[in-house]
Amino acid sequence: MERKTLKTGNTKKIVSVCFRANITFLFALMLLFSCFVTPVFAEEKEETASTALDGSAQANGISVTTTTDKESYKDGETAVLTVSVKNTNDYDLSDIKIDFSVPKNFDLTDKESRTQTIDVLAAGESKDFQLTAIVTEDPNALLVESVAKFSSTALIAALIAAIILIAMIYIINLLGGNHKTPKPPKKAISSILVIALLTASMSSMTSVVSVSAFTEDGLAEEGDFSRVVVHDPSIVKDPETGTYYIFGSHRAFAKTDNLIGWKPFQLNISTDYETVFKEPWTSWSQPASPNASLSGMMWAPDVIWNDTMKKWCMYMSINGDNWCSSICLLTADNIEGPYTFIDEVVYSGINNPRVQVDPAKTDIYKVLGEDADLERYAQTSFSCINAIDPCVRYDENGDLYMSYGSWSAGIYMLKLDKETGLRDYTTTYETERDVSDAYLGIKIAGGYYNSGEASYIIHAGDYYYLFMSYAALEAMGGYQMRIFRSKEITGPYVDQNGVNAIWKKAEDIKKTGYGVKIFGSYEMSGLQKVQVAQGHNSAFVDDDGKIYVVYHTRFQSDNGRNEGHQVRVHQLFLTEDDWLVAAPYEYSGETLPEEGYSNNDVCMTYDFIYHEPTKYYQVVGNVQLGIVGNEEQTTKTIEGIQKEMVVAHRQAIVEFNLSYTHEGAEKVALHKDGTVTGDYTGTWKFTEGANVEMVLNNVTYKGVFIKQQDEATTRDMRMTFTMLGDNITVWGVQTGDLQSENTTEES
Repeated sequence: MERKTLKTGNTKKIVSVCFRANITFLFALMLLFSCFVTPVFAEEKEETASTALDGSAQANGISVTTTTDKESYKDGETAVLTVSVKNTNDYDLSDIKIDFSVPKNFDLTDKESRTQTIDVLAAGESKDFQLTAIVTEDPNALLVESVAKFSSTALIAALIAAIILIAMIYIINLLGGNHKTPKPPKKAISSILVIALLTASMSSMTSVVSVSAFTEDGLAEEGDFSRVVVHDPSIVKDPETGTYYIFGSHRAFAKTDNLIGWKPFQLNISTDYETVFKEPWTSWSQPASPNASLSGMMWAPDVIWNDTMKKWCMYMSINGDNWCSSICLLTADNIEGPYTFIDEVVYSGINNPRVQVDPAKTDIYKVLGEDADLERYAQTSFSCINAIDPCVRYDENGDLYMSYGSWSAGIYMLKLDKETGLRDYTTTYETERDVSDAYLGIKIAGGYYNSGEASYIIHAGDYYYLFMSYAALEAMGGYQMRIFRSKEITGPYVDQNGVNAIWKKAEDIKKTGYGVKIFGSYEMSGLQKVQVAQGHNSAFVDDDGKIYVVYHTRFQSDNGRNEGHQVRVHQLFLTEDDWLVAAPYEYSGETLPEEGYSNNDVCMTYDFIYHEPTKYYQVVGNVQLGIVGNEEQTTKTIEGIQKEMVVAHRQAIVEFNLSYTHEGAEKVALHKDGTVTGDYTGTWKFTEGANVEMVLNNVTYKGVFIKQQDEATTRDMRMTFTMLGDNITVWGVQTGDLQSENTTEES
């Protein structure tokens, strides 16, 4: 077929005409499109703002959802509104009262249904209430338009515009052929730019609507958290991969890339432990505990990279009855193994009169000489230490030390040989009561059968910090973490009041204030569960300078049963006088802002958590006591819950308030004039950055403000503070309603 061509001159005219017509048409089309798009964003904005009209609410562990039997109603129809109230706490709520406020066009079939009550709503229980009414049109109410209508119309318009635009470009190109297209008029260029700008602006608006606050802040969402059950978690970071590992008792191990999402993994000792630990078990620990199984006697490993040996070194205690335990060294080329047993580092239970185990099976004669008198090691009130819970650390001089032991004789420390990872046999110790022992090493804490175990040491700033867990590890045992510090790794370690970590007599640890209790069992706004018996922690300073504490927590139990436990990570901060304080909520990616916070950021009402050292979780009858921050019954309310309904295409809003009673935290309010009111009174001030100093009831506290996500499923942002004063840790967390809570007038 013969191909016909157009003459150049005619082509120029046609293209020019088409171009002008096309631009004019597109501009008009864009204006038309904007008429549809504008309501879309207006409606989406309105819909976002109206989430308070969906009849839902959540605060302090109580959740409210509201539904209707239909989406809209005709004039004169019967409407059924159902309100569901759920207690998501692990404890009961009482005296729940719901007061409904219905519009004039709602004729309730049961007038008394305006008020609903629940005497007791058990933990995890939910109850439903119904309002039934004849609804009529209110001519003064707002006319409700369909968001979906606007959205779908706009979508169609946008699609049509895009198709027309593509078609026009295609026609222009087709008509232009291979000939040079004339330069478009300036007005046409302006029109194109206008269209481009409009399109770009609408595109940016779309992205803003869809961006999550969590994404902007770099914080985690609830789905990012994955829990693991690892008892006595000891943390270490692999510098090659940046992966964090925790090693725990009973062959439980886990890892994470972000300290949030944990996943378990296995080592060769997970299944082959009977072969790996055959020698230390059969030669020393098993003879003292013939009825015990090795599977439950592998406790609290600590893993460290030994740069001299070029090995990962695991120190694990093999526990036996009557203190017949030993701490073993295993090494591996890779942090995930396989690990090989090397030798035992130190023994306990030597010369214990309760058992007949030959001391010659240990290294005590190598340390003390063949003619050593072992009589003092039969005096369990003084020298019978249990060789468990190792913590191995380099000091600032590059020397390697291991702290170990618990209860009975206390916590001791040995210098290790960096070449072998074992005991440094060239370092000797004097035997001096409550100071050191020729075999056991330097005494740094505990003794006289006072509780205290799981020693862990980190260096931060100018000090070494000694962590210990006091009391018994079960939920009602009073388990809690305390801190002492020292300028030297070998001590002496003291608390904020200057009290030494070494005990001089037997005392009831639950009734003493020795050591800084960084936190114990507590309840506060923003928790899913009451957390109790926190302890056997590790800690570390990360590459970016952030400090963390890693521990296992238990949960409020049912008369001592079903308590469970999981790993938790909290960020730690150094106060201006170099003490460690812990963030109230678990770590979710938060960072202290260098510029600190403003008055508007922090002036609000807080739950006030006072970590009294002598209080611990217990159950007396059916009453659960000793939960810090949960001291007295208070009545709380959730106000202004609104449910929107559509009656004859017009808006109708049912509003209701809910009140309930439960154990509530003490409260303080920070004011812009620098005063503090509430259950504690005094003053507050910023010092530097996010640092804060408060004088409350004549006690000076120092710490930091830190904005955190809470631990509820919604992961709401709350302002918090954590401080230390007079050896007492205190927390503040923004109260449960999470509304703007500036407690003074704007200045």
